[in-house]
Amino acid sequence: MEANRLKIRNASKKMTVILRIGGVISSIIAVLALIGIYILIFSKEDIKMSFLSAFHVTANNGTIIELSLQQLLLMFAFMLVDTILITIIILFVHAIFNHIQKGDTPFSHQNTIRIKKIAIVTIILSIVGSYSDALVDYYTIGQLTWKMNVVGLIVGIIIYCISLIFDYGCELQQQSDETL
Repeated sequence: MEANRLKIRNASKKMTVILRIGGVISSIIAVLALIGIYILIFSKEDIKMSFLSAFHVTANNGTIIELSLQQLLLMFAFMLVDTILITIIILFVHAIFNHIQKGDTPFSHQNTIRIKKIAIVTIILSIVGSYSDALVDYYTIGQLTWKMNVVGLIVGIIIYCISLIFDYGCELQQQSDETL
């Protein structure tokens, strides 16, 4: 039993480092999206036009796609929302592993709540991400190909079910602690 607990703690230490790096990267991407939005809204006209020209895309068929200010602003806004949702998930998962790393049992009420929140944010991310993908397709290839991210929804539902299992584990942990 103690050997398994030690393995879990060691794995949790490694995961907290990886998740911390992921959180930093995700935060940097969010800041870059904010900078892009700021440039598009508050910059002088010549800076906006220069910034917009950097996003002229050459499609596979050789045509150049030029995004308007509103289109690019909308894409940056969705990028920001997507990145914030991903960062939230990373923070919740980091908190779970950090809790375990400190020697606490994984089956705690706090972790159950965190897992439920991860499930909800995952479902929201799958919906928002679907819109983001559709926008990119529309603005780059000219086709509106909105497809619901069914895998993201299923993953969110699975994570929610795992939270229910953790809730049951919390009850068993509490009963075990009370009998000792």
